[in-house]
Amino acid sequence: MFNILFNIALLLALMIFFATYPFRNLKRLTSHKVLVGSIVGIIGILVMLNPLTLYEGVIFDSRTILLTVSGMVFGFIPTAIGAGMMAVYRLIIGGGGIYTGLATILLSSIVGSVWHRKRYDKVLAKHEMFGFEYYLMGVVTHIGMLLAMLLMPSDIRRTVIGVMAFPILVVYPIGTYLLSLLFFSQARRVLAITELEKSEQLFKTMFEQAPIGMSLTDIESGRIENINQSYADMLGYTREEVLGRRWDEFTHPEDKALSRVTTQRLLNKEGGILSIDKRFIRKDGQILWANLSLSIFTTKDMKNVESLCMTVDITERKQYEQKILYASNHDALTGLYNRVHFEAYVRDLQIADDQILTVAFGDVNGLRILNEAFGRDEGNRLLSRIARILEKHLPEGDYVSRVGGDEFALFFFNRNPDQVETLLGGVTSDIASLEMMGSVVPSMSFGLASLDTAQGSINEAIKQAEKDLATRKLVDSPHTQGKAVYAIINTLHEKNKREENHSRRVSELCERLARASGLGEMAANELRLVGLLHDIGKIAIDESILNKEGRLTAEEWKEMKRHSEIGYRILNSVEDMAGLAQYVLAHHEHYDGNGYPKGLRGEEIPLQSRIISIADAYDAMTSSRPYRKTVTTEQAAQEIKRCSQTQFDPALAKVFIEDVLGLDYTSL
Repeated sequence: MFNILFNIALLLALMIFFATYPFRNLKRLTSHKVLVGSIVGIIGILVMLNPLTLYEGVIFDSRTILLTVSGMVFGFIPTAIGAGMMAVYRLIIGGGGIYTGLATILLSSIVGSVWHRKRYDKVLAKHEMFGFEYYLMGVVTHIGMLLAMLLMPSDIRRTVIGVMAFPILVVYPIGTYLLSLLFFSQARRVLAITELEKSEQLFKTMFEQAPIGMSLTDIESGRIENINQSYADMLGYTREEVLGRRWDEFTHPEDKALSRVTTQRLLNKEGGILSIDKRFIRKDGQILWANLSLSIFTTKDMKNVESLCMTVDITERKQYEQKILYASNHDALTGLYNRVHFEAYVRDLQIADDQILTVAFGDVNGLRILNEAFGRDEGNRLLSRIARILEKHLPEGDYVSRVGGDEFALFFFNRNPDQVETLLGGVTSDIASLEMMGSVVPSMSFGLASLDTAQGSINEAIKQAEKDLATRKLVDSPHTQGKAVYAIINTLHEKNKREENHSRRVSELCERLARASGLGEMAANELRLVGLLHDIGKIAIDESILNKEGRLTAEEWKEMKRHSEIGYRILNSVEDMAGLAQYVLAHHEHYDGNGYPKGLRGEEIPLQSRIISIADAYDAMTSSRPYRKTVTTEQAAQEIKRCSQTQFDPALAKVFIEDVLGLDYTSL
């Protein structure tokens, strides 16, 4: 019995060795195979020093258990080293059981090593509690040991088998099972520790080196327990300046309520990971937009519950989103709300029972004319200035939106139409003081409608305001547009005195030629006006071209030729002058079809345009120009006669020379 106890004690010594040095880190097994094998061999020899001896040289000990388990746990090389040492010692012992002893050493080593190669990783990963497979390995090994006894001398074979069969088939497998169970339990514990250390190191590495912000916070107190450098950099602080402080100190005032609600949701364990967007105040005072992903972080041994937060800087994204949102709801030119916002505002607007709403629609008078005359840049500048005036006069809590090109919608709350009329009177007064190009006075018409909840819907009030605006523009617009046209021509004349004198002379010549052609009083007066306005389109031509001394370049001439089209669009924008527009458009057409802008010929050209063409050409020839000498009346008449049938209407040319200039057409 003592021998058996001593054998067990020696095996436990191996277990202690396993638990302390080589297996504290499983990786060391592969780098300490010789050491492990040597220790297995030494323990095996110690086991063999205190055997159960049946005959001389016939001994039994627990080396097969040791080698089987060594092969299962450590693999081939350490087991082979240990087996070799035991085999050498067995050869030294000698005796009748030498072949059986060597065979059992070889057999148990092979069985354990083969199992290690095939099953070790799978069994280790299973985390089995009982490990019945260990017992089966013991049975297989010791059946082989029993068969190896056939190598003993025949005279003792039967006796030895009879004595050892039961211990070998029952006790030895149990010993193998128990030792395997201890080894693998320890191996799994060490593996778990290794995985835990790996996880901890991984978390630490991710936490500290992550390109996103990460923090650990005590949920109850809000105290920052840990924070990585990326997060500190986002906030503009060092880690030491942040640790121990509360997140409230860095949170934007408007987002503190959101933070409290989120913390409560975490404490109530609502969902897994919570994601929110919130703002922080950086150390430099700038606002940081961040996306926070938060989850509970706790273990059984932790006293306090913490939250793990992963934070991404989304400031650029938020700024981009805000720009898109702003652009989708605001007019790019004026900065006021746009039509999209207006429609949504009307849809969502709720009027209280005791609330009065007055709706106003405003329209800039003659904007089309002003755009044609001074260019869209000037027109846009006017709209922007009008928008600022509307904002200036709009009481707080009321609403204004640009709903069309030159149309604005205003909502006034708890003000009756008389009060709104007074406000809008200040608006129109300020708009009238703006002036364009120093002479044109812009204006704006407004239509109003009042609504209370007992009278109808908001849409009905809007329709009524638009109708009222249309009615007012019937009165305001023609007068305003006419004034705009005369203001434009006056502006042109103020910019270029030569053009003024030219237009007045052409106007007089057109009237005289009309009377001489027998067109009558009304047509003559009309042509006097058209003659005055025929070059109104030059208001949009650069002064450097108008005042250039010398001939125009091809590009400059191309620009200059636009004036007839621009003049047409200006006059066509005024209802009372729309009939005159086509005469201005065609006054540079030639009788033979080589003029501009349409290339009309003969009778296709309006009579009034043919008259303007002759008067315009005559005055251009007889007036002083920087780039050529003035010609005499006779010389100009000769040129007109020469160009009849090509540039000028021949019949009108003859009337002009004889009846307006008083010259003999035949003798020229």
